[in-house]
Amino acid sequence: AINFLERLDDYKELGMRTSRGVLLLGPPGTGKTLCCSILMNLCKNCSIIYVSRNAITDRGQIDEIYSLARKLAPSLVVVEDIDTLGGIDRETGDHPLLGEFLNCLAGVEKNEGVITLATTNYANHLDWALADRPGRFDIRVNFDHPDLAARALILEKYLDKCRTGALDLKSMVKKTDGWSGAYLRELVNICIMLSADKEKIITQEILEQAFKELGEMRDAVAKERGRQRKEPDDTSTPFYG
Repeated sequence: AINFLERLDDYKELGMRTSRGVLLLGPPGTGKTLCCSILMNLCKNCSIIYVSRNAITDRGQIDEIYSLARKLAPSLVVVEDIDTLGGIDRETGDHPLLGEFLNCLAGVEKNEGVITLATTNYANHLDWALADRPGRFDIRVNFDHPDLAARALILEKYLDKCRTGALDLKSMVKKTDGWSGAYLRELVNICIMLSADKEKIITQEILEQAFKELGEMRDAVAKERGRQRKEPDDTSTPFYG
């Protein structure tokens, strides 16, 4: 996105359209929002318009956002949790804002110098006209759960400013397979709170206790999600008049 904005004149001269869409997708807590924050900080010479999930409530607001983005170009439009705007597939229902959003991304108006950066936790919920349509979203970047090496780096980073005893991080890294960066950070947060009453030193015992507490919470959330998915959409009791 940064390099593209810096070379807009070159691309325009070569006949390339100067609007792009980048979709960041993956499970919650894997760094999509952090990536957006970093890119916004790096884009020094462009206008930035940040759109949160609560910012769009009425028809016409998306049109206004992109009209402003074109006037302020080069610009970066950041849309968090795009599935809240375009998450309903038109095969199963209509979304009051989906058509407007599709038209703004690739419609009659040319978005010269406008880049759209969007995130979603549920790419499978997106309408195909968003998820599989170059010209709207040209690039898809997958954010998966951190692998073994990445988990080690994350834990070391968050523990770096803490007072610790002798810790067996290798075993903890193996046990946290499938954990997101957000969960790993919370693991250290719990360790810090537990160590407050024990000389503010994180020991292996504290690390194991934090893992047990957070692991139980994580398992409970997973079970609840599984239960909700198995329930039928309409659980109401039929009324026979």
